[in-house]
Amino acid sequence: MASSSSSSSRSHYSASRVQGAPVRSPIRYRQGPLDYEPYDPFECRPPKKAAMWISWSDENPRRRYRSCYYSRRGGCQYFIWHDDPIDDPFLKQLVLDLRDQVWLLERLNSNLHDANEPLHVQPAADSSSP
Repeated sequence: MASSSSSSSRSHYSASRVQGAPVRSPIRYRQGPLDYEPYDPFECRPPKKAAMWISWSDENPRRRYRSCYYSRRGGCQYFIWHDDPIDDPFLKQLVLDLRDQVWLLERLNSNLHDANEPLHVQPAADSSSP
């Protein structure tokens, strides 16, 4: 019974996040090159420490990986998973639902900011005041 409600809530949130809203990481998605060990060199020139990223895909939520520092601009093919996948279906679904809730709240917050923007117009200076 719980799994059916989980899957129905999952499909509800998945459908709500696809509608043209930018999909971004619910938390910091990258660790700087000095934030983790070991030094993990790769084949690119000049050599740099591999960047560590966090995947928020449905298949690999919260799973960190290291890839070529230059991968978004061509780079080499260096890629390695840092974390094991989530094996427990309940925990995986929980992480996905929490991710979707963060995205939903961020979208609602953005919509509220957009709706309130006209209210923040500065009043014109009154020339009759001393």
